[in-house]
Amino acid sequence: MISRIFRVACRWIFFAALIYAPWAYGATTSASIQVTDWILLAALVLWIVELLVSGRRPRFPKLLVFLTGALVCLGGWMVFNAKSIYDSDFFVFVPLRNFAPPLSGSVDYAISGAWMIRGALLLGVMWFVADLSQSDRWLLRLWYVIGVAGGSIAFLGLLQKATGAQMIFWQTPPSRLDLRVSTFFATYYYHGNAGAFLNLVWPLSAGLVIRAFSSRRRSGMRAIWTIILIVTIAGVLANTSRTAQVVALLLVLVICVQFGPAILRTLSGGRKSVAIAGVLAIVLAMVALAQSTHLEQPLNRWQSEGQRIASDARWRACRVAMGALPDVGFFGFGPGTFRVVFPTYNIGSANEAPGTWRFLHEDYFQTLLEWGWLGSSLWCLLFFGGIAVGIFSYNKVARRDWTPRRRVMQPLVIIALIGVALHALVDFPLQIESIQLYVATYLGLCWGSTMWREKFTAHRRNFVGQKSAV
Repeated sequence: MISRIFRVACRWIFFAALIYAPWAYGATTSASIQVTDWILLAALVLWIVELLVSGRRPRFPKLLVFLTGALVCLGGWMVFNAKSIYDSDFFVFVPLRNFAPPLSGSVDYAISGAWMIRGALLLGVMWFVADLSQSDRWLLRLWYVIGVAGGSIAFLGLLQKATGAQMIFWQTPPSRLDLRVSTFFATYYYHGNAGAFLNLVWPLSAGLVIRAFSSRRRSGMRAIWTIILIVTIAGVLANTSRTAQVVALLLVLVICVQFGPAILRTLSGGRKSVAIAGVLAIVLAMVALAQSTHLEQPLNRWQSEGQRIASDARWRACRVAMGALPDVGFFGFGPGTFRVVFPTYNIGSANEAPGTWRFLHEDYFQTLLEWGWLGSSLWCLLFFGGIAVGIFSYNKVARRDWTPRRRVMQPLVIIALIGVALHALVDFPLQIESIQLYVATYLGLCWGSTMWREKFTAHRRNFVGQKSAV
């Protein structure tokens, strides 16, 4: 009984983090990051207590344990052996007395220390979700929470567009009344991050629609999840991030290829006509929604700024980052240290990028600078290895051993992860904690899917054994 209380509590607290992080400015402010970390810490501590009280031993893929442990050890060492701390007032690195001066260490103790706290919690989330996903009931609840979170963020963004808001509703507008802020959407200060978040969640909302329409007894759920899907996709279209729109289009095509033939085969002639009429109604609803939310703004941005893509300052910043690669080494400059390292290479560079750069707008190069060749390889194995494991599990055992909800959800999780991986080529979604949290959740599902087969196979083996005994 006590262990069940802890189990339920830790899972609902984790769901609270999934709702809170995107609504708290995407967990991009120092205060929202700290609160998100505390919520995740509470969930993980209660989960560990539940495991100890119940004596239950969660099962994880050995490779996941190795990769997460290696990353914590590597990042922890860089913090423990930090060589300096950055003085932002005088723009200098103040040397520190470290444990092993000849060995690698972070160039900024404070930044790397804070980043590793967040990183360790996110890696713990992967273990937590891999364990949670073994329960069909809690997996469905997780799916619902993700759909509601995405729909609510998209609805707020559309409402802001419809009312011509100059800033997030509860924020102070710009001092100059004629200056319109164009980089925010919903609770995110930067529209690119909002678009990346919505592209993470709307594929799973589409899965809920597919699941609802697969049963004739879910008419109410069909209406609810169809509305949420329309609102979420409309949010991507109304957002002015061109990269997010391109990624969304690619995701639509992939989802149609993945699920379209199977859906058409299950529909009879009369039901196909109803489905076509439903699709047309959805398109008309989205057109009406687009007119009320000023969808012409992102269209105008495509027309007026398409020719400026080649001269975007982010490409110059990437060239500066490439010039720093010879100094990266195996361990990099330290987790989270890009913002203090980049100015050193940018000033005086032939490709000097104007302005202040907190993130590189290219997640892979930034990860390479911060983690070096060894750490970047570990992150690559964790991320793309998780996708590969999810694909392998789905192709090998989904049809035989998985429940229908798992067979629908898993490919959509993989598709969403591929979408954010593409977005990371020209932006920095993987540096934002709310997006990191959802990516960690999806990776936990992918890595945990290797255990789904064992669970259902064991259940089947026990059933067959009992039947033989009878």
